[in-house]
Amino acid sequence: MDSDLVCTLKALPTDPGRVVDLYRQLYAGSFVVPMQAGSEADLGTALFLTYPCRDGVRELPVFTSRDYVLEDIPPDVVLVTASGNALWPRLLELVRAAKCEVAVDPGQAHGIRLRENMILGMIRSSGP
Repeated sequence: MDSDLVCTLKALPTDPGRVVDLYRQLYAGSFVVPMQAGSEADLGTALFLTYPCRDGVRELPVFTSRDYVLEDIPPDVVLVTASGNALWPRLLELVRAAKCEVAVDPGQAHGIRLRENMILGMIRSSGP
C-alpha cells in the first residue's frame, strides 16, 4: 500500500531526521485497521482492536499492508481500509499516554509505536 512509508519506517533507526517525512506519509497514507465486526460502518464510532503488551500499554494496531496483519486476529474482527487523514484524528481520541498507543505494523522489524503527542504533532503539521 504505502511503500514510501515503509521505506521511511525502515530508515528511522539510522536516520532520525526522516521523522519529518514520517508524519506527512502517515497522515496521507492508507491503512488496514482491525475493527469489531458490526462497528466498521462509521469510523467515528468504530470499535478498534486493542491488546495488552508486556510493558502495561495497550496497543491499537494499524497496518501499512495486509501482508503485515497479525495472524491471530479474533474471528469477530474485520479488516477495514482507512485513509490516514480520517483515521488519525479518530485515533487521537482513543490514545492516551502510558495507557494506549498506536502500533504501526506491529511484529515487523520496521514497526513503530505512536504516542498521543506524536499523533497530535502529525495532525498539526500535516492536517488542514
